[in-house]
Amino acid sequence: MKKLIITHMEVRRRPALVTALVGEAGLETLELAPPEENRLLGSIHVGKVQKVLPGLKGAFVEIEGKLPCYYAMEKEHHPIFRNEKKTDELKAGDELLVQVTREAMKLKAPSVSSNLSFPGEYLVLTTENQKVGVSSRIPQPERERLKEEITGLLPPSRDYGVIVRTNAPSAPPGFLARELTRLEAQKDAVLKKGMYSPCHTRIQNGDSRPEEAVKSCVWEELEKIVTDDPEIFSELSGYVEQIHPGEGGRVQLYEDRLLPLYKLFSLEAGLERALSERVWLKSGGFLMIQQTEACTVIDVNSGKQISARSKGSLIHELNQEAARECARQIRLRNLSGILLIDFVNMTGEDDRGQLLALMRNLVKTDRVTTRAVDVTALGLMELTRKKEKKTLREQWEELES
Repeated sequence: MKKLIITHMEVRRRPALVTALVGEAGLETLELAPPEENRLLGSIHVGKVQKVLPGLKGAFVEIEGKLPCYYAMEKEHHPIFRNEKKTDELKAGDELLVQVTREAMKLKAPSVSSNLSFPGEYLVLTTENQKVGVSSRIPQPERERLKEEITGLLPPSRDYGVIVRTNAPSAPPGFLARELTRLEAQKDAVLKKGMYSPCHTRIQNGDSRPEEAVKSCVWEELEKIVTDDPEIFSELSGYVEQIHPGEGGRVQLYEDRLLPLYKLFSLEAGLERALSERVWLKSGGFLMIQQTEACTVIDVNSGKQISARSKGSLIHELNQEAARECARQIRLRNLSGILLIDFVNMTGEDDRGQLLALMRNLVKTDRVTTRAVDVTALGLMELTRKKEKKTLREQWEELES
């Protein structure tokens, strides 16, 4: 069972809101944010097309504060226009509803989409893809059952689709129907408000960081949610009671002022380790993790002399241990984009195949789309992970001293 910790602590001499998921093996995720943050991710706006870029198949759309955001036209088939349109062709001056899908990353503007997404605990309602999709991580017999169940709940004529999330098989009886009704009402309210609100208006906020942290956890694996902030305690107690009636007691308010919550769970030390380039393995080996503009490289080192007699078995064990730790570090640090892992002396095809299969199995449980692509002839394992939020290091760097 896991614990979700939400607290405040000083980082780089500035107060920071910290969310951490702690499992049996220690920290699994860690995020930092300014307490006063006005968060964009997930928010829905009335935007105005500033400029169309046909060569890039994209456009820049202004949202609140006339902030320009990138809009990928090739991925958008049904823009939600506010003005009368005979075609879906975009032009400067058009007003449309958009949702922020990616935060600003260094020199890159935030990204927005016309595919409005309304996530719940077990379902996600979408306006772009109007089909019923089921997570590929759910076993095939369950996938068919869930698809049939959700399809039976949908009206014949609808303007949305539904994605069934990985943890849907554990939903209590009747919960999927109730959640779908709630998400439909939320979507209808947003579309109605969006048609009558002035341009550059924020129609709906994204989830707060505490709510998002709860939603990203598998509820059945979550033992409790602990915070020492009374306002967050009140917010989450109501939120959990809404989505899991009768379960509000899992949210606990920590009130011991002699031992701060972040000290109790060693979050300062955990953050220091998560920002370090070197990560030690129990076998005596270590990882070197280096983030660059183009990609993140993880180098696996044996850390000691391996004798020729036992070389094969030790390398195999070291690489297996390193693969598990790499998967944990990728989530903990929120590494994304192109990831390259240089394992130790993988010369045999069988070793490469086994290691690739292990990594593919490890990344299946990552809530962020992650794919172990292949192992090159040089022994480099290639992975890709969807960019959604800043890495832990970028979050740390933005908390200026």
